[in-house]
Amino acid sequence: MPIHDLGYRGWKGKLSPYAMRWWVIATNGIRIAWRSFWLRRMLLLAWAPALTLGLGFFLFEQYREVLENPAAEVMFDRGFERIVRVLPNSGSVVDGLGNIRNLSPNELGDLRHDVWALLLLTFFRYPQGVLMVLIVGLIAPPLISSDVRTRAFLFYFSRPITYGEYILGKAAVVFCYLMMITTLPSLVLYVFGILLSPDFSVVYDTWDLPLRVVVASAILMIPTTALALMFSSLTSESRFAGYAWFSIWALGWVAYLILTAASANNDMQMRSGRFAIESGPHHFEELTAEQPVLKPWTEVSLIHMLWKVVGYVFGLEENVGDVLPSAVILLLLTVFAIYILFRRVSAPTRI
Repeated sequence: MPIHDLGYRGWKGKLSPYAMRWWVIATNGIRIAWRSFWLRRMLLLAWAPALTLGLGFFLFEQYREVLENPAAEVMFDRGFERIVRVLPNSGSVVDGLGNIRNLSPNELGDLRHDVWALLLLTFFRYPQGVLMVLIVGLIAPPLISSDVRTRAFLFYFSRPITYGEYILGKAAVVFCYLMMITTLPSLVLYVFGILLSPDFSVVYDTWDLPLRVVVASAILMIPTTALALMFSSLTSESRFAGYAWFSIWALGWVAYLILTAASANNDMQMRSGRFAIESGPHHFEELTAEQPVLKPWTEVSLIHMLWKVVGYVFGLEENVGDVLPSAVILLLLTVFAIYILFRRVSAPTRI
């Protein structure tokens, strides 16, 4: 009689479909990431800007009162229009708000689409852009580096799991949490705007915005996830991957500010000198009050490139020539990061 039965034993647990093997990796990573106290707090904080911007939808949907009540027009001009004026890409929207009493129903529909797109773009750019960097920097660094350190590759690839499924499972962890702070609150904000509207014509005017939200979310998630996982695969210490992640964003932002300020200063000096020669010194004060023409330095900063491309998705960046360099750089960076990621993941199993 044998002491140990070394024969085949059938699996009695729940079987996963062949095409969903990557989801097993993803769910495990999602559960581990959820244990982080700071991650849960940041996810809660990510919904606060959506509630604030909901006030913008509420104020704009009162334009019918503006058309019928002169007192409401004064409040609208002094309140909502001033708030919109400070937002980026708001030039055409501000012009429409200033002439709102004279707009036809079709023009009002176009204005509504532009205002809603501007509010959603603002949500994507500022509060969620910063939180995206923080959340990815918290989640992504240990995803692959911990497997490198513990040699968990021997466990993963001893099963019928491909390199692509492994990477997809790890990327799905980051995608899940990024969707919680970008796609989901944006769609809730859109539905909230519909509920505040006086009639269902708003659906006809803004039907494409949910699609734009999904595309903009993908533009934010795919390059950032690929870059973060590449850093994680390059080291066995997650803290080094975290340093690299935050450094590339911080250095790009600082470089953008320095180069933009230098460009503005040089432009002002050149225009001041030229004007002084042509018109005399008594026009100098009038010239310096003009807005300088800034040289675009978007391509040195990842966050500004993402913002520019997302602005084009929402229809508020109309010049394709200005957006194309940023889109090409992001595409090349994503392809390069995925290539390095596949090379690093497959390295321990290559002979």
